[in-house]
Amino acid sequence: MKLRLFAVLLIGCIGLASPGFAAEASPLVGKWKLDAARSSSFKPWDAIDLEIAAKGDALVLTRKLTWTLDRKSEDVITVKPDDTTVTVNPLKYWVDTWFNNAYIGGDHAQHVKGGWLDHGRILKLDINFDLELQQGDYPVHVYREYRLSTDHNTLKVYELRSTRDQPLTFIYTRA
Repeated sequence: MKLRLFAVLLIGCIGLASPGFAAEASPLVGKWKLDAARSSSFKPWDAIDLEIAAKGDALVLTRKLTWTLDRKSEDVITVKPDDTTVTVNPLKYWVDTWFNNAYIGGDHAQHVKGGWLDHGRILKLDINFDLELQQGDYPVHVYREYRLSTDHNTLKVYELRSTRDQPLTFIYTRA
């Protein structure tokens, strides 16, 4: 009986000591450059750089998109990857679909919830926002997975959007 009680207490202490994968310890942190030849089309952009930084228990994902020398844009997402917290990130326009003539509607923000899979090797994001269309606001859901290779030098981003049938794949290498 004492041994069973000891085992239960030990398991409980281990569970409390490791509540999740810490953002600052994530191997995803760093600068990444898109490999256009191995990625889905990302027109009209010519290049996309991704920087993942830790800020306390949150991650800040900054995509820097360029289209010729004078056209540049940034997309910044701050997320607390604990599977419960929804962070609200301001959104001026949706840089992923430049040609659709839809504007950001609703509260002009993207609502992001994140979490870890595979012991911190995969970051998953659930992103929700509204597009303003002629017929009114239209809810959009984007699911992204940032999958790190075993050698930590390749980052594959899989993206599913409620606005399209086919998934997108973006392959980044460490910059």
